[in-house]
Amino acid sequence: MQLMENVVDFNKLSVEKKQVLFEELETFDRQIFPNAIPAELHQLLYNPDVVALPIIRFYHRGKIVGQNIIAILKLKTAHQPLCILSSRAAFLPDYRNQNRTLLSAIRVTLGYRLKYPTRQLWFVSSLMQPKVYRLFASRSKRFYPRAEVSMPEDHLQVLDLMQNRHVNVQQRSDDVFVHPCVLPQTTPEQLIRLRNRASRHINFYMQHTPDYFVGMGLMCICKLDLLTLLEAAINVFLGREVA
Repeated sequence: MQLMENVVDFNKLSVEKKQVLFEELETFDRQIFPNAIPAELHQLLYNPDVVALPIIRFYHRGKIVGQNIIAILKLKTAHQPLCILSSRAAFLPDYRNQNRTLLSAIRVTLGYRLKYPTRQLWFVSSLMQPKVYRLFASRSKRFYPRAEVSMPEDHLQVLDLMQNRHVNVQQRSDDVFVHPCVLPQTTPEQLIRLRNRASRHINFYMQHTPDYFVGMGLMCICKLDLLTLLEAAINVFLGREVA
């Protein structure tokens, strides 16, 4: 299924265009996340600490079928500023082919990485489905937490910094943190299918986040250096998985 993509940086739009786009994004987002707090999306898009906000919209036969809001947050630390990338993706059920969205997100992120090569760039996101965790963990060995591999100390420090932005965070092992998230609209049958394909990565996710089906998300992190981005892009393109 061939989808058309359109990418725009929300931060570079005029006030009027921002308002129009925000309303369109909110309308579509509400279809996928009907239980989300109304102010949540507004806080994400109008956060003054967000330095770049590329938005990828996906179309099929002229109809919007998905969107991925990529926020790059700049945080000040005692040593040097950090850029934290997060993603809020929403797709209609028939178009939830995550390989396609991941490759698009990598392409956008790689462009930012090349534009600002000296900035520390991290991906931090709470993953709410075992198959989505498997998608990320199977494309790069530098994606954490993961089975039988300890998380590097610098990753733990960034994760500790970010968990303070969430509520009711639970620590389930040395490097595993979970917290309540807003689930996309799914049926019980769809939730069961999300874990049907057993693998090392899905087993790890299910071991630490068995309550994902009630909205618990696993906090994940990856340092987005050039090597990691190229590794992930090549593995996605070739359909290759790593342990």
